[in-house]
Amino acid sequence: MRRFRLSAVLTRRPRPAAILAAGLTVALLGLASMTHTYSGQNAGLTVGTAGCSVGIEWRGDPGLFGSCTGTDPDAAPQRDASHTSR
Repeated sequence: MRRFRLSAVLTRRPRPAAILAAGLTVALLGLASMTHTYSGQNAGLTVGTAGCSVGIEWRGDPGLFGSCTGTDPDAAPQRDASHTSR
């Protein structure tokens, strides 16, 4: 009877398919964390950060869109530090 050694399993060289599967899993999890769906008159899905995203809408005006302005359109305006009152 052959003994199963855990150290032999842990030190074995990973196969290319296993590396590819692990990388794809990490990429999909990262992409899922940046996905946002919304409903209403213009229901759709966006992928990306608030400053740079791509998306698709399937209601209202259906189609693909992209925006890479570097700013968050939903963010509150920032106050200028030079105009503070004393």
